[in-house]
Amino acid sequence: MDKEKILEVLGNIIDINKEQLLKTSVDTKLTDLGLTSIQFIQFIVAIEEEFEIEILDSDLIMTNFETVEMLFSTLEKYFTPKSTLKKVLICDCDNVLWYGISGEEEIYIDAIILKFQETLIELYNRGILICLCSKNEPENIETVFNSLEMPLKKNHILISKINLTDKATNIKEIALELNLSADSFVFVDDSKYELDLVSSIIPDITTVLADYSNCDFIEKIKGFFDGSSTDINRTQQYRDQKEREKEKQRYASAEEFNASLKTEIKCETASPAQAARISELSQRTNQFNLSDVRYTEEEINYFIRDEGYCVYVLSASDKYGDMGLVGAAVVRKTENPVIIGFFLSCRVFGRGFEEHFLNQIKSNFAVPMYGIYKRTDKNKRFEDFYSKNGVEIYE
Repeated sequence: MDKEKILEVLGNIIDINKEQLLKTSVDTKLTDLGLTSIQFIQFIVAIEEEFEIEILDSDLIMTNFETVEMLFSTLEKYFTPKSTLKKVLICDCDNVLWYGISGEEEIYIDAIILKFQETLIELYNRGILICLCSKNEPENIETVFNSLEMPLKKNHILISKINLTDKATNIKEIALELNLSADSFVFVDDSKYELDLVSSIIPDITTVLADYSNCDFIEKIKGFFDGSSTDINRTQQYRDQKEREKEKQRYASAEEFNASLKTEIKCETASPAQAARISELSQRTNQFNLSDVRYTEEEINYFIRDEGYCVYVLSASDKYGDMGLVGAAVVRKTENPVIIGFFLSCRVFGRGFEEHFLNQIKSNFAVPMYGIYKRTDKNKRFEDFYSKNGVEIYE
């Protein structure tokens, strides 16, 4: 985020030069600098044009831009790369989910804490994974959940790391268990020390200070997940996935494992009703996203309607439940068809789904196919997938 450029835009609106604004305290109120309600709208329009972003209606409130610091805080999320869509919210417990230190003093909540917990439940309902990471004894946290009347329940929590180990180590373990990268995590704690420690060890993670003297942090957290919406219960899906992984250890091959789970997979041409889910999958998928594409729903609908393209989807279910749409591919129909997008959920790795899906796509074409592969740090383990399966890399 180019803070100097933002201040330059602000200075042009309120007629103060950038150098003077750079010397201004971050606690200075913008109204004290002369910003009026009309100029606020002019500033928003100018920022959108300058940086080619669209600020959400929920942020178009002057109180969100009350000070220089809040100005930067509110705008920060608009400069987060789309490829790092947030998927996991990790929370400390004491003085974050409630007031007080469990096991040592009285624990209580008030209306502000309730608002934060309701925000967590709202995110949970939108498919965000909620985890806990706290330095305490597990039984102390368990006692609070069992005795304190509050909206957040244990069933909302996917993974709890409650121990005396440093939080960075615990967060790394959560990342391993979920098979997700840290740049899709948001970590909330009331201690600046803990946040700085985690950031220094896990630079890709996003951290937020839980400061109940200024509840703007709640809206800030919601802002990181504005692009995430789904009708899928991801927490339950990950719980089901844990059971699958346990059972997988008993079988020598993917074929035996799939048979034991009574696995059913379906490959078909995509319909407009699936466009939103395909777009979401492209946004959320990093490891098996061979061309590293991020499609909007409008782009997927365009591909579905245009006769020059084919969009395919892969759905799966087994005895643990319906996994839904877990893979998608976009093919450009030319003399030698090109797979321009191929992405698969990490939840179904190691079950042979990707090979089956590719073979089904190839069966629709009587000529050799090409595929676009753009190597990234996250998808490099699949860099030979096309070559191993008879698809030539498109240059």
